[in-house]
Amino acid sequence: MVPLLNRSSASPVSSTTRRLLDGLLTAWAAVSLTFFALRLSAGDPVAALLSNGLTTSQQAEQLRHRLGYDLPLLQQYVHYLGRLARGDLGVSLYSGQPVTELIGSALPSTLRLAGSSLLIAFPLGAVLGGVAGWGSRPVLRRLAGTLASLATSLPVAATGVIGLLFMGRLGGADSLAPQPGLWLPATVLGWAAAGPFARAVQAGLQSTRRSPFILAARARGLRQNGRLLWHAVRPTLPAIASLLAVEVAFLFAGTVVIETVFSRPGLGRILVRSILQGDFPIAQALVGMSALFYLATQVVADSLARSADPRLRGPA
Repeated sequence: MVPLLNRSSASPVSSTTRRLLDGLLTAWAAVSLTFFALRLSAGDPVAALLSNGLTTSQQAEQLRHRLGYDLPLLQQYVHYLGRLARGDLGVSLYSGQPVTELIGSALPSTLRLAGSSLLIAFPLGAVLGGVAGWGSRPVLRRLAGTLASLATSLPVAATGVIGLLFMGRLGGADSLAPQPGLWLPATVLGWAAAGPFARAVQAGLQSTRRSPFILAARARGLRQNGRLLWHAVRPTLPAIASLLAVEVAFLFAGTVVIETVFSRPGLGRILVRSILQGDFPIAQALVGMSALFYLATQVVADSLARSADPRLRGPA
């Protein structure tokens, strides 16, 4: 009996520690895979600078030695982890600007795009999922379910191109160029993120629609209104909270595609350019930051799920 009590009382702490360790392991794996993938596929980035006429042979050798690219690969990896632990993300090989400054200058644009998409995705997904899973009219339920399926199945890049073509038809041939505004990219990204959220809400409502407590509430005369809908939604809140974290991470991943399609400044375009150019420090920093961001969203989602469902909090 005593070991059972000890195990129960220690479970919340061990669970939190385990999630933190899993998150740190995920971040380490992400930066490590990026480190080796870039070097094994792109080769020597200094050689690319030399071939493009951006440096001389003597300057290239000095740069290679200063950055440690003349060392064995495993030794480079150890040095990279040491600098990373000190918070040193390095400098861009092409501009010489510190990586932290490059990220800091591009981050506001990406945050505006992701935040605007979030304001579109969640209300739209909630409405589509609510109508598809709880609506009283079959025609509206099927229409909302079809729209949610389209939002889920269409790639973000394809939706972005369709949006550009649509704006081109409205505004003429000159409008076919990528738009510098925010509303169209945010709408495209928000539409794509609303699909999975709507399907989750729909599935949750459909599973609770025939639950005994819903049938009992209807038997007592409670009509299919907002109060009954809230009782039906509550059991699905933990799953929805977990999906929200994934959706937030998806929004930041989707900005890579959207910023490329619409030629918007931001972290996504910097990441694509750094990979194509072989600018290792920038690519490594952005991938590591993405892994840490995904970890943070998972921690927040777990906290929201525990707040919504007391059964997930463990024993008191």
